[in-house]
Amino acid sequence: MRAPAGTVAYAAAFALTILLFAGAAVGLVLLIVLHDAAAPLRSLPVNTWWFRYASAAEQGSQGSLWCIGAVLAAVCICIVGSLRSSALYRKGSSIILPFLMMFLFSLSLECLRAGTALLYAADGSIAASLVLTRIIYWGRFVGLLSLLCAGLYCIELKYRRFLVLAGVVFLVSFAMAAYIPMDRTIFLEQLTWKLGDEQSVWFVNTVIGILSVMTVGAASLSRRDKRYLWLAFGLGLLLVAREFLFFAVHPLLLGVGLVSLSGGILLCLRTLSVIYRQVGDLAAG
Repeated sequence: MRAPAGTVAYAAAFALTILLFAGAAVGLVLLIVLHDAAAPLRSLPVNTWWFRYASAAEQGSQGSLWCIGAVLAAVCICIVGSLRSSALYRKGSSIILPFLMMFLFSLSLECLRAGTALLYAADGSIAASLVLTRIIYWGRFVGLLSLLCAGLYCIELKYRRFLVLAGVVFLVSFAMAAYIPMDRTIFLEQLTWKLGDEQSVWFVNTVIGILSVMTVGAASLSRRDKRYLWLAFGLGLLLVAREFLFFAVHPLLLGVGLVSLSGGILLCLRTLSVIYRQVGDLAAG
């Protein structure tokens, strides 16, 4: 008997996440053990936030290694969140949950920053490093658009062909990641290449993020259920978490990102389980 396409997709995404996690863990160990190999990473400029850059980091900075460590911790959190989401999804058919899982799985592509770090430290192929950076941004766009789709389903989007809509998200994200220019002369302590058009990317991220939260908040009016405001707050925490995990290099800020990610996942899953269990129709999502 053939497994449902959704089950196959989930298993593939889960396996890929484990592989990316393992690869990043190996990369981090290599950078720690081979202390001299990580030397080129200790004087990289830091993108402290959108449009703000710090001068080259002081010698001995471990910000890059902290970034990889935070990504590994985030992937562990996302694995637990995806398992819980899958368990909830098997109890019904809310299309919100698969899109939430897409967001969680998309964060695993941040593990490729270990690959860009090794390539840069070993003076490897810049072209390969740029490709990895574009894949990372592809994953970021996929995650952001997935949250927007989840928000649209909260306000009763009628289209229910998840695989088709997910395919559109992948293709649109690919086009966005392939289009944005990269500055191949500046490698950041965040272990990605500097964007050549940050303003456009910032604008797209901001608009889609605001729309994601607003659509879920609007569901509290259309469905006359104030609990959707908690879901909107949970999505807001996920958006805050992704920004901290993408841009921060200080351990404290990375910790804030991990706490926000955990809180956002817990709040979203708790709210969804309560809302649809009481409604008695998970398919209504």
